[in-house]
Amino acid sequence: MRHRKIMDKGDRKLHASKAHKEEESFLNRRKELFRRLPKIDRLMGRELTKELTEQYGYRAVLEAARKVEEQLRDAMRQQILVEEKPAVFLDTSGLSGQKDGLPVKLSDLKALPETTLDYTEYVLQEMKRLLAHRSQRQMQRVINATGVILHTNLGRAPLGDRLVSELVPLMTGYTNLELNLEDGKRGSRYDHFAENLCKLTGAEAAIAVNNNAAAVLLMLTALASGGETVVSRGELVEIGGKFRIPDVCSQSGTMLVEVGTTNRTYLEDYENAVTENTAAFLKVHTSNYQITGFTHEAEFVELAEAAHNRGIPLLVDFGSGSLVDIAFYGIEPEKTVQELLKKGADIVSFSGDKLLGGPQAGILAGRKDLIEKISRHPLMRALRIDKFTAAALDKTVSIYLDEGQLEKEIPVYDMMSRSAEELKRNALWLMGELLADASEYEFAVTSTRNPVGGGTTPGKTLPGAALQIRSLNGRGFSAQEISDCLRKMDTPVIGHIVDDWVYLEMRTIRTGEELEILRKELKYDLYKKNPQ
Repeated sequence: MRHRKIMDKGDRKLHASKAHKEEESFLNRRKELFRRLPKIDRLMGRELTKELTEQYGYRAVLEAARKVEEQLRDAMRQQILVEEKPAVFLDTSGLSGQKDGLPVKLSDLKALPETTLDYTEYVLQEMKRLLAHRSQRQMQRVINATGVILHTNLGRAPLGDRLVSELVPLMTGYTNLELNLEDGKRGSRYDHFAENLCKLTGAEAAIAVNNNAAAVLLMLTALASGGETVVSRGELVEIGGKFRIPDVCSQSGTMLVEVGTTNRTYLEDYENAVTENTAAFLKVHTSNYQITGFTHEAEFVELAEAAHNRGIPLLVDFGSGSLVDIAFYGIEPEKTVQELLKKGADIVSFSGDKLLGGPQAGILAGRKDLIEKISRHPLMRALRIDKFTAAALDKTVSIYLDEGQLEKEIPVYDMMSRSAEELKRNALWLMGELLADASEYEFAVTSTRNPVGGGTTPGKTLPGAALQIRSLNGRGFSAQEISDCLRKMDTPVIGHIVDDWVYLEMRTIRTGEELEILRKELKYDLYKKNPQ
């Protein structure tokens, strides 16, 4: 037994010695690998780093260099970096779900020759990839190839080039935002666009807040708080972001009184709901859906007359806010702001960045006494527009005074005016440019239907055309990979997928410049092995 114990101690000693040597060997190997990491100051002197610095700034590039090197050290510490003869590889089995969005894929690293002393080129490329990835988090220009003109996720109405050029000096210098230049006294930020807007719509007065949801909330709070607001059940809508009419009524302090049914509401439904507490009739544009079939709604003129006979204002949440007859563009007609006011609406609220084609804003137009009451409410200060919105509204509304400039200067109407034939020609041109490298992909041009979007004309579309792309016999990217590739281009492209085809809709690819960008980037990116 004693001999056995002595042998056990010897085995343990031998085992400990072996483990110590293995640990020492690993530490030495790790030190050698650490020595291969390039010095930060050396990295910052490389030509590629200088180019990245011009694009992203010195501090961002320096941070990226440190981030990538720290990840490599972590890989070494975790013992997931292994050496094999005759090359050095990086194994990625433990590097999923990197923090800070670092898109490092160590499997992309080619085998490094045995003579390689550092990882300089690898670090530089990962820095470039990380910086590009982080820049995608920032707001940037994208090419809208969805076919949806007023795409909420993509910023709704784009502003015209001339309008933007006229805004630049106003944004980079001081302005007469609230200064009356005639008498030198304090003015109103709303005066700059209100006069022309009233001229266009027939309203007595107009103001604006930061969006139409705010406009509706302010309107009801100022004019109906403490009273009852009568609304048809068929108009209790919810739009994006769970903005619900019942919730807005509750927040404004008015009591919602529902009348009629989902599909049929009559004039007498409103009339029978009137009490001494009734503060307003409210009409809501059902912007995101249609009710068809067995339907009825009260005639607008009759509803306005019934309200006015009882001393009640008729308020309209119009949402889309068209000032022109969109039937001209082949879309089923919608009422206009001026038509609603002419038929008896007391206040109409509508968006600035939908069919108006301007900046995000919620515009209130109508009776002067009601607009003045609204403008004096404390909420007005909290919801007021800034100098950019005031200037952009002024420039946008001014364009409407010359109808001949509408399609030229307001992109929404330029895109709506394009014929299906023109869009098809653009798609065929782009397909022809890409066919030379089409060994891995199949292309086609197809007719489509394009919605205006933005909760403006539900169920109403324009005839369009799209370029379709898909893998040929599995040799190229899948539809989702193509979509990912498009979204990660230098100028991101946003299309949509239908039945394993990627669709690039021509209607919302706004200019020849965007088509050219798309051509160049597709020819470069589509034939890479991995979409990054």
